[in-house]
Amino acid sequence: MKIRDIDSKIINKEAVGISYSGGGNRGVVHIGVLRAFLEHKIIPNHIAGVSAGAFIAAFHAYDPVTFNSFTDLKVTFSYINKAFLGLSAWQVIRRLIANGLNTKSLGDSSKIAEFLERRLPFKSFEDLKTSLAIGATNAETGQDTWFKSGPIIPALLASSATPGIFPPVRVGEDVFIDGGVSDNMPLFELAREGCGVIYAINAGYAGEMKRPPKNFLENIIDARDIAQYQTTRYEAELIKSLYPDVKIIPIEPRAGLKLAPYDFTPEKAEAVIEESYKHSLQILKET
Repeated sequence: MKIRDIDSKIINKEAVGISYSGGGNRGVVHIGVLRAFLEHKIIPNHIAGVSAGAFIAAFHAYDPVTFNSFTDLKVTFSYINKAFLGLSAWQVIRRLIANGLNTKSLGDSSKIAEFLERRLPFKSFEDLKTSLAIGATNAETGQDTWFKSGPIIPALLASSATPGIFPPVRVGEDVFIDGGVSDNMPLFELAREGCGVIYAINAGYAGEMKRPPKNFLENIIDARDIAQYQTTRYEAELIKSLYPDVKIIPIEPRAGLKLAPYDFTPEKAEAVIEESYKHSLQILKET
């Protein structure tokens, strides 16, 4: 996450930005928050998202007014399971046997790409009704990159290319990995757009107690979550200090805390969405 120079004169106190963080399978938390936004008739001027949050951000930007975005997201996520992500035990074992130490990732994003090509109701940023920024990390420079125009599917795949889980994604001449690596809660990007009010939705770890990891994958994910949380705290405090006119409203529903990594069981996902919706509704009532 680069320190962004923002002209404080461009800040519009009436302009609303919504930031959707990464969070792995806890990205379903965002779906419950989206429902609360729609019920409160909070219509954003700008939206930004990374990793799992990029998908919710894209649907929200496509239809920021009706509940179609909420319904479409629930249907889309219902298709996801470990086999769909190439993360079933046998898929991972076969990949490791075939490639050994040259294996680029445990999972495979090819089915995700095919699914999006078939079912996504929008194919470019120009199809959206609200301006959207999708963040990814340049694998060579380590810097955050923001996609705002052109084809949207490559941007979504790049933003969610979790290191070790999904392979890096080439877009043009550059190779990208997960946007959450460099900026897991895009706030500066919304402030640069002049947003005076930013809803910062954290679907991931937020400082609560963690149970000890059960395996190497959980150990990697836990370490990533903690690192991302610390950079998110830093970014929020820095914006408050440098740009006091920007009001940041944190939304941390703390739903889905017991979900195992990449568990998309429909019944569990539905319960997390409902829990997130109720918590978010209460937070919005108090702001």
